[in-house]
Amino acid sequence: MIHNHLSIDKQHKRAIYHELGHWLLGRKVGFDVGSILIGQSDFGVYGSSEIKPFPKTKLDSVNDIYNHLFNRVCVLIAGVIADIIWHEKYEPEIEKENETKYFYENGVMDKTAITDKGKITELLFIMNGIVNDPSQDEETLENQMNEIQKEAWEYSLEFLRDNKDLGFMGGELIKQFEESQTKRFTKENLIQLQEKPRAS
Repeated sequence: MIHNHLSIDKQHKRAIYHELGHWLLGRKVGFDVGSILIGQSDFGVYGSSEIKPFPKTKLDSVNDIYNHLFNRVCVLIAGVIADIIWHEKYEPEIEKENETKYFYENGVMDKTAITDKGKITELLFIMNGIVNDPSQDEETLENQMNEIQKEAWEYSLEFLRDNKDLGFMGGELIKQFEESQTKRFTKENLIQLQEKPRAS
């Protein structure tokens, strides 16, 4: 789902930033990363960042499981935050008109037409069951899950807010899209960009 006021061209650029947010945080937490793909289907513009959230070691404890799921949620949230940062930079009027909740609920879809919100909610149910006693009260359950999500949001926001890789790489990927309509950015290309020397 993409904001109706954006042209198809801008929808693609927004999706590039969104997927780059996933990719950067995925790499930070140690997940294997691959390419970024931007496409268009009957549902609209979609994005896909190849993140493989496989554990590198056996998850021996409940705490290990929770931490692994927490990292996965942070990676999902990073796309939403990168989306907001793109709007702040390129479409500030849209960003000012909408609260954070809007971008969370109307984010870039993957190619199956699922947004990050749905994936995050599924994981929060499991994570909440690890750290809190079960509750049948919907308000209590919602508050518990919101606390977990808030912690993950703050972690991802701290990483991305002034992230120089997001700004530089996002600009370079958008430039590649503008110049040659590139919609697939390989892992090699992304790592080369991230490691490219640049002026401080």
